[in-house]
Amino acid sequence: MRRYALRQLNPFDGVLQVVESGQARAFTANGVLWRVQVQAERPEHTWRSDDHRPLRQYFNWGLWSAERGMQRVTANPILDIGAMQQAADALIAVLPEQLTALPFALADRFEYWACDHRGRPVALIASTAEADFACGSPAPAWCATAHAEHGFVSPALLAAGEPAHDGFSPRAHAQRLESAVRHQAQDRCWIERLDDGSGRRLRDGVRLPAAAFPPLGLRNDWHDPLLSHLAADYHTWLAPLLLTLPDLDRSTRARLERAALERPTLVANLFRLYPEVIDADIVTRARVEARLRRAHASSTAD
Repeated sequence: MRRYALRQLNPFDGVLQVVESGQARAFTANGVLWRVQVQAERPEHTWRSDDHRPLRQYFNWGLWSAERGMQRVTANPILDIGAMQQAADALIAVLPEQLTALPFALADRFEYWACDHRGRPVALIASTAEADFACGSPAPAWCATAHAEHGFVSPALLAAGEPAHDGFSPRAHAQRLESAVRHQAQDRCWIERLDDGSGRRLRDGVRLPAAAFPPLGLRNDWHDPLLSHLAADYHTWLAPLLLTLPDLDRSTRARLERAALERPTLVANLFRLYPEVIDADIVTRARVEARLRRAHASSTAD
């Protein structure tokens, strides 16, 4: 059995926890609901009689939680359902004991960064745990938010007279940040992060010190003070998700915990995956506030 964690990037959306056992795997973004997938031979290869090697891939099998157990999805009957059931059962049998080990260690040590003209990292675009996948360009640009996400509003930009909705886009502040990254980033490169936090650029072996890497995935030391405030506002808005990252210094984590109170529902969804909590009272307050909001929403709906 193997267990590990992977960052969800571009835009950053927390840390995915993964458990693999045999021909099955399960992953969760909140530590409660797990999506189970099982390997099987692709249906179009089932009836082949030539000598080509069968192609195997993961298929969605169902959802599992400690409270409700396994909830199956409909599987293609052409698949080997019996073998898939055995693989899923073997994995589900060990899932409950994994809950106390959350969160797992990050495995995606190969990182794809947008870098400035000096080769210094500006924004983290992608990552992978496999060296063979650390090649090419996985994405053309860094994204601050998903295109359907309109919630990020920067107080600094509002104070400077820049509205969050510019008449064309409801995510104007996110686009302002993305534009700043594009302007600053003259290069993109794959970097292998080493145990001491430093990095080795894969294309030429150049080493970068640990201090060169923004711990929150985005540079916050901009020459333009307004852009520095914009980046800080972004980190504040993203705080509940950023708290899932390991290896944050205590002062940064404490600051993010205070900021996360602005989005209590997200804290309540993710707190099980926080590697460390500086002020447990803050997390408790956020969870209580989330319960109150949900109760109010439920009563309003009735």
